[in-house]
Amino acid sequence: MKQQHIWLFMQLVLFMVYSTYCITEKLLFSTPTSLKEIDLKSGVVHVIAIQNDRVFSMAYDYQEEYLYIPRRNEGDIARYAYPNSKNKTFQTVVAAQTPEGIAFDEVNRQLYWTEHEFDGKIMRCDSDGSNVTIIVRETYPYVLTIDIKNGWIFYGQSLGNGQVSRLALDGKDKLVIETFTTNVYGIKVDVSDKLLYWMNYGPGNLRSAWYNGSYVTTVVTYNSGHNNRNIDIVGDTIFFASGNTIVKTNKYLGQLPTVVHRDTEEIWGVLYYRRNGNKV
Repeated sequence: MKQQHIWLFMQLVLFMVYSTYCITEKLLFSTPTSLKEIDLKSGVVHVIAIQNDRVFSMAYDYQEEYLYIPRRNEGDIARYAYPNSKNKTFQTVVAAQTPEGIAFDEVNRQLYWTEHEFDGKIMRCDSDGSNVTIIVRETYPYVLTIDIKNGWIFYGQSLGNGQVSRLALDGKDKLVIETFTTNVYGIKVDVSDKLLYWMNYGPGNLRSAWYNGSYVTTVVTYNSGHNNRNIDIVGDTIFFASGNTIVKTNKYLGQLPTVVHRDTEEIWGVLYYRRNGNKV
């Protein structure tokens, strides 16, 4: 019996070690010429794919293992098999007019995106590009994020006096969370705490608010006057693009931001990616 207990203990230890060391954590990011990844453990950077387009945000489908990107110059939403791409090519999913922001609904297998024009739109389609739907028309919508569990879309505008707003999934019940925002190029929900975070491009103000629009506050100000763009959240950490760097900070007040990676090009979109062995 004692030997059996020892064997079970050893199996448990091996499982814990395997689980710890098989966790893959990466940040995917876009630049004017390519899509790249940085391993958050080793700091090693690789080029995922060469592309010369304006890609300012990304979304990922963990079930089918596709990276989705809005390509402004090509005028489409495209997908790329990641991490196991054999042919290294992009596949057009659906045509789109000046697409900028993107989000993926894992539950209903749907894509959401913004079409960035004066008479712009927030759109939705199935993951294969079918059932294209205009959710709402909006002036210069730029980035968006979704909380499918609670039924909300949040988005920001590319305007010097724009807004951050909340919509129901059918485009109704609009709530303006903050006015006089400055070109919101990064936005993300923290579903667990029902908090929204967004980045003001020029001032470098990373802001937050409750879903109902209350308690709007500045989490941190960074690199004021420069190109502060896309953000992503994992746990208590927020990653964001600022100029040619990726920076991280705590989602709560009081922690100084630190640089995760400095690139040779300006960084536009950032996306956190995690795998535990063969599972998410």
